[in-house]
Amino acid sequence: MSSGLPNLNPVIDGLIGRKLPNSVHYGSLAAMAVGVVAFFAGVVVLGKPAYTWGAYLVGLVYTLAIAQGGVIFAILMTGTTGRWGRPVKRIGEAFGFFLPVGWLLLAVFLVFGIYVYSWHPETIIEGGQVDLAPHSAEAAASKEYWLAPGFFTARQLAFLGILIVLDGLYIYQSLRPDLVMARQRLGNKAPAIWETFTRGSGDLATTVRESLRGQALLTPFIGLAYALVFSFVGFDLIMSLSPWWFSNMFGGFIFMSSFWLALAALGAVAVAARDWLRLGPFVTSNVTHDIGKLMLAGCMFWAYTTYAQLLPIWYTDMPEETEFLLVRMRHPDWEWLAMMVGVTCFLAPFTILVSRGIKKMRWPFFGICLLVMVGLFLERSLLVLPSVYFESALATDTILISIGVWVGFMGLFIQVVGQVLCRIPPLVISDPYLEPHPWDVHVHSLDHRA
Repeated sequence: MSSGLPNLNPVIDGLIGRKLPNSVHYGSLAAMAVGVVAFFAGVVVLGKPAYTWGAYLVGLVYTLAIAQGGVIFAILMTGTTGRWGRPVKRIGEAFGFFLPVGWLLLAVFLVFGIYVYSWHPETIIEGGQVDLAPHSAEAAASKEYWLAPGFFTARQLAFLGILIVLDGLYIYQSLRPDLVMARQRLGNKAPAIWETFTRGSGDLATTVRESLRGQALLTPFIGLAYALVFSFVGFDLIMSLSPWWFSNMFGGFIFMSSFWLALAALGAVAVAARDWLRLGPFVTSNVTHDIGKLMLAGCMFWAYTTYAQLLPIWYTDMPEETEFLLVRMRHPDWEWLAMMVGVTCFLAPFTILVSRGIKKMRWPFFGICLLVMVGLFLERSLLVLPSVYFESALATDTILISIGVWVGFMGLFIQVVGQVLCRIPPLVISDPYLEPHPWDVHVHSLDHRA
């Protein structure tokens, strides 16, 4: 590493005895408890199992999006040999450690909660009657095998499982040289579990070269697998809740908005945890400014894909397509939520993120990241819940169930990722692309505060 790079020793030394701050540790455990209580209250006490499983599905696809989107950010840095995002690349990879947990949670949903789908033989629809008869015999015949419960469950678990294996191989390749480098400094103070990753490694220079080669090899496969698997997440887990509604763009809409959500979560964690992780010299205002610019692009792409789906549905005016939108945008029980989604997912973030200064200020930037995260939670709720519940969504109990279950998922995610960051270097310390390129010219404004 060149002398222009900030001192890496504090980042490595900070691993000795690192624990989650008490506020984060006990706060996330409390959030998990809230989620468990909200779930069982919805199923057992309030007698709304379908709505509660719908809220569970919202939390599941939401946290899976953050976890996988973090890994996608890392492979984007690899595939483009980008340097600007290297200080937060490891945080994105740490998100990926939640994916095996998410796979187990998906298995639970597909075993016990699959009946919320109207095509399931044991479906339960709450809050009113709905015509489940197919609009055409041809449509029913075309989906008879695709929506068979066994095939539906098997392909979701298999596809996500393949993606998790690819992610694991990538994270292993990225992490191994950093553990070798950190172990050289920490010696006997290094965690014993690191031996699992560093066993068989040669000298540091050789390990770094092998790591970069392995990451580059896996990058295109993970990118393609992400687009395919999360398209199936959109088509199967969300769109098939209303099996007679179609949108060819829905898969792309889901995997791109999932990456946008992960960017917001990455920005929030990077600025909130940078002191705890001793990343202050690395996660500077320039880094948050760049993340903010990418978030602005995500906001505009979300608006574009939303409009591109709404426009053809509006001008064709076909009942099987308009029904899905009319319930969400014109029904009194859901219209308010649609307006909140429009504000929190486009109007507010777009207006705020065009400001250069806000993207460079630590806590205002943290606030806009949280706004986007809340907006996409509302958006996922709007996509899922009206398909499983036909009473007023403004009732206190339903709101508490939705928020409580989502808080539980977020508490579990924070606990898993936080414990991972306590045990691995939070920075890609051995990555040669962590350094600025020697040919780059950096022009700084007068206000260069981090």
